[in-house]
Amino acid sequence: MYNVSWVRSYADAVEMYNKETAWRGEDPDGERPLPDKRDRSYGVRTDGTDVVFRMHWTDVVTWHKDGSYTVNNGGYHTNSTCAFANNFMPIGVYLMKRATVLRIDNTMYPIAGHRVTVSPDGTVSGEGLGRFERRIINRKNSKKLREDSNFLAYRAWHALMFPMVKDTLPPMWQLRYLPADRIEEYLKDGKTWHDVMVSNGGKPYQVLEMLYAYLGRDYDIWEYKYEPTLLGYGIGKWEVTGA
Repeated sequence: MYNVSWVRSYADAVEMYNKETAWRGEDPDGERPLPDKRDRSYGVRTDGTDVVFRMHWTDVVTWHKDGSYTVNNGGYHTNSTCAFANNFMPIGVYLMKRATVLRIDNTMYPIAGHRVTVSPDGTVSGEGLGRFERRIINRKNSKKLREDSNFLAYRAWHALMFPMVKDTLPPMWQLRYLPADRIEEYLKDGKTWHDVMVSNGGKPYQVLEMLYAYLGRDYDIWEYKYEPTLLGYGIGKWEVTGA
């Protein structure tokens, strides 16, 4: 948020609300514009003793009298939601990754739903709390898939043959489309390997991706790891899922 003071505590939230006046003709005790933001897309109001900061239709940050605060992405996974929330939370707290991760200092919490509450001591709870998930390849089962599908033989053949034809291939957008659901059929017969090689998905890493996508479940090649939180400043290959 540009030109809007930071709110880092309940006292800051109350002070910001008290400094503003309601829009002309509106309830003087109702919602008020943010400082220097007469745009009705944003507002601050009180709900009992709570102070609520709204963006569009979502109450993104709500400060409670005990010093806790609630963060709500409203289902809008946008950078603008993150930027708005970050203006009204304590130092060292950031909503990030398109409003799916809440970072408090160097600990990251997955937001799979809409709403979580952070207590005064930093404990995160609420229906929106999810978990981090990471998919890992089972090497033994993956090897079995690669052997059964002739992938290893194709990869060796491709390394030998591709340098001979690469300068004769048309631009990428003119290459023939290779459907993933036929990759098993094409690899079984060495006579069709050339068709695979000159397609838009003929590089070995692309062929392997198609095999994983089409046959990975049959060979049970995927394993999953789960973590409730992550330490650091990035989530790498981890994804946010529901608990």
